[in-house]
Amino acid sequence: MAYTHQDSPSDATDPTTLPPLPLPPGVSSRYVDCTTSHSLVFHILESLPDLKSSGAKPKLVLLCHGFPDLAYSWRKMLPLLSSQGYHAVAFDQRGFGRTFSRKPLTESSFSPLALIRDTVALVQALGYTSVSCVVGHDFGAVPASLCALARPDMFHCLVLMSHPSKGPPQLPFNTSPSYGEPSAAPPPPPPPMDEALAALPRPRKPYKWYYCEPSSNAEMTYPAGVHLHTFLRGYFHLKSADWDGNHPHRLEGWTSTELEKMPRYYVMDLADTMRQAVARDMEAEDPQTVASRSSRWLPDAELAVYVQEYGRTTFQGGLNWYKVLTQPEMAAEMEVWSGMKIPIPTVLICGKGDWGTYQVPGALEAMEQGKSVGPGLYKGTILLDGAGHWVNQEQPERCVEEISRLIKEVSRG
Repeated sequence: MAYTHQDSPSDATDPTTLPPLPLPPGVSSRYVDCTTSHSLVFHILESLPDLKSSGAKPKLVLLCHGFPDLAYSWRKMLPLLSSQGYHAVAFDQRGFGRTFSRKPLTESSFSPLALIRDTVALVQALGYTSVSCVVGHDFGAVPASLCALARPDMFHCLVLMSHPSKGPPQLPFNTSPSYGEPSAAPPPPPPPMDEALAALPRPRKPYKWYYCEPSSNAEMTYPAGVHLHTFLRGYFHLKSADWDGNHPHRLEGWTSTELEKMPRYYVMDLADTMRQAVARDMEAEDPQTVASRSSRWLPDAELAVYVQEYGRTTFQGGLNWYKVLTQPEMAAEMEVWSGMKIPIPTVLICGKGDWGTYQVPGALEAMEQGKSVGPGLYKGTILLDGAGHWVNQEQPERCVEEISRLIKEVSRG
């Protein structure tokens, strides 16, 4: 299936002709053309330290957003990082926001290798050979961790937010022993999780699989305007610390009876669209209370940026990335790192009200037990009060504090 979002800078939706985004003081936007060796023109937000007070080139901190986020989600952290002396850069990832391709993109354009190549191309276009810290929130944790696996020479430390890493998929090991020993029969594959969830007394389905259905983009995007605002307000509210229905905890295993304990926004009712799933839980919420709580970190004027951007581009570009996690033929590319652990110092930052910390049972434990991060390189799990899934927006000061702490520790080492 062809994907035509912003295929050409000459079409009517050329993002370079759009009005500038409303940005806080100290944050600017520009385009970085990587089409000499790449197909993408990246839209970036950045904040620079006071270059007059320092003769040295500042260290680069690169921020990777998730779904349904944008580079805009880092607007609060960018100036805080630059005040610490870093050149802080956030970019709209492939298929998101104002980043566009000069060549038509297809579903196959969204692959693990493309994620890494995009990030490396941008770093070098910015004139850097190294990144002091790569930070990934939500789905952005996937490219951030892949960059750590593929280019530990370039990326010096890693901060994951709201998305622990279980490590790359593992190839079967020792299935063909030598010296005439009989090969062990492979274990039977577990039943597909979507089938197991659908068979529950209250039939459910995993949101990642829903995001890969052909109908999901239109169901989430349209109608746009005020309706899209209502949907996104509910989506951001329910996954934040503001929603009283969030009581996250560790799950005992990757089973349907454990996964069904999660809220609808992660494990949906079988017949629902995501809009319907969000609407069900928002029915019980008082609009004035929602508005009051969200004004602290995502007031309507800032949410309007998301409504504007997704109303223009649709969600399809971001949804395409979920095939990397759910379709074996796409995920297989990551098997090249089978048996490898993240080889750079790593920290996980999550909100205490975030189910994302536990949505993949065993992922958090894999980091804490050294199964997905190299020996001595996991520097801790940090759970922040007053934050849910959008920890970089709900508690930006604390996030910057922990990022700076890790960079300084690595620099001393």
